[in-house]
Amino acid sequence: KEHPTIIGFQEVLYNQLNDFQNALTSYHHVGVGRDDGKTTGEFAPIFYDTTRYQLLQSGTFWLSPTPEVPSKGWDAALNRICTYALLESKYDRKKLWVLNTHFDHMGTDARLHSAELLVEKFAELTQEVAAPLLLLGDFNAEPDSYVYQLLSRHFSDLSCSIRHRELCSGPTFNAFTLSESDDKIIDYFFGSPELIATQYKVVQTSFDRSYPSDHFPLVLSFIGL
Repeated sequence: KEHPTIIGFQEVLYNQLNDFQNALTSYHHVGVGRDDGKTTGEFAPIFYDTTRYQLLQSGTFWLSPTPEVPSKGWDAALNRICTYALLESKYDRKKLWVLNTHFDHMGTDARLHSAELLVEKFAELTQEVAAPLLLLGDFNAEPDSYVYQLLSRHFSDLSCSIRHRELCSGPTFNAFTLSESDDKIIDYFFGSPELIATQYKVVQTSFDRSYPSDHFPLVLSFIGL
């Protein structure tokens, strides 16, 4: 229904990745499994509409002191990754770095160091190709956390629309239930100053009184200056 031109998924297993690719016929994807750098473990893939974008560069790094190899970082419970892609618009040839990630749910230090690593990695990427950033994912960190504060010092929180500020406070986590007891905000879109959010929403549609995920889908429309 939304037909986004860019999609970031988290916690995707290889069979699910194949299902997505078979269903999303006009899209291609990038990303690898977090356990072996191939097909084992969860993916954080980026899907992009090939009618709108062409892929210039992509890769995956691990949220750890050894980001180039499959690894678990700091006090994290699990291997965690970030997938990135450099996309170029087929309409105006503007380029965009897209980073999709999933921070650890247990390790406090791991989340903070992961945020620091993302800032460092984006600085490296922009030395190769200067382009704005769209950073999205499950950060397992609420707005009053050090993780959020660090990321928001370096990037804009695009999860708050300039035109619709009342949409900024919707919970993104639902624990598969319709109860409000588990609701919290832990998923975000961040971006470079060149990106301006024009609309943001949390899609809270339920199916037979249940949700297809323990997180709500987030939808962002933005323009580049």
